[in-house]
Amino acid sequence: MEHWNKWKPINGMPSKLYNDALIDNKEGITLEFSDEDHKKKIFVTFEHGVLSYRNTDEGSLLKRLDYLDQQYGTNFYSECTLFKVEDSDYMDWFLDESLGIYERSQLEHYVFLTLNDVIEILTTYPPCVVMK
Repeated sequence: MEHWNKWKPINGMPSKLYNDALIDNKEGITLEFSDEDHKKKIFVTFEHGVLSYRNTDEGSLLKRLDYLDQQYGTNFYSECTLFKVEDSDYMDWFLDESLGIYERSQLEHYVFLTLNDVIEILTTYPPCVVMK
C-alpha cells in the first residue's frame, strides 16, 4: 500500500507551488515552480537523470485523489505540492518492467502535485532544490 509523505527539501519553501516548466535535456530534468504571487521561483533539478517520469493532468487522477482524500484528508494534498511516496504502484510497475536490475531500496518516488499537473519522478539520486 502506498504511503505518502510531505516533502520539504529546504526551509522557507512555499507549501503551494505552480508548475512553470518541465525541462528534459542532456543536463537532466529540471522542474521550475513559482509561488502563488510569482515572487519566489523554485528549481528542482535531477542532475543525474531519472529512471522514469510522467506528467498527468491533475483532473484526470480522480482515483488517486480519492485515495489521498480517504487516507489523509483533503487538506493533506490540497495544501501541499511536494511529496515522497513509499511502496507506490508506479514503483511496482517500474520494478516489474526493469526485471530486477533495481531494488526497491534504491528508488525514490517524488510527486509534484500542482493545480494542473501531477509530475512523478522515479530516481536513484535526490534532486538539487534551489529557491530564488
